[in-house]
Amino acid sequence: MRFFFYGTLMDADVRRAVLGPHAPRHVEPALLRGWRRLPVRGRTYPVIVADPAASVDGVLVRGLNAAARRRLERYEDADLYAAATVDVLPAGRARPVQALVFVANFVAKAPGVRRGSRRWEIGDWRRRHKRRFLLTLGRRPAA
Repeated sequence: MRFFFYGTLMDADVRRAVLGPHAPRHVEPALLRGWRRLPVRGRTYPVIVADPAASVDGVLVRGLNAAARRRLERYEDADLYAAATVDVLPAGRARPVQALVFVANFVAKAPGVRRGSRRWEIGDWRRRHKRRFLLTLGRRPAA
């Protein structure tokens, strides 16, 4: 099973904390066209919303099994997110591949989703929020 991660799961420490023994050793950069990443007010993670003029960078993870998917679904909270099949373009490839991505169910109704020019960046998240985020998951960041 392939997944596209665009938020906190782009970070290897978060993937290990969430997926445990199912965490992939390798991921590859990829691009999701037709979607925009947005920060969520009061949260440190982003969501994606459909936008034909935008694209989202992230990572493509291959070879996850059903147990890994169940762990991801618990992490993402099935009441808030649903897995959707999308076409993702791996870096350096001419053809897209299908992958699952978690899309927020609450975006259409959520006044907390910031819409506008502000961007969510993984580097900024790592500097400002990663340590505390991993502690909430019960893990310490790798040195």
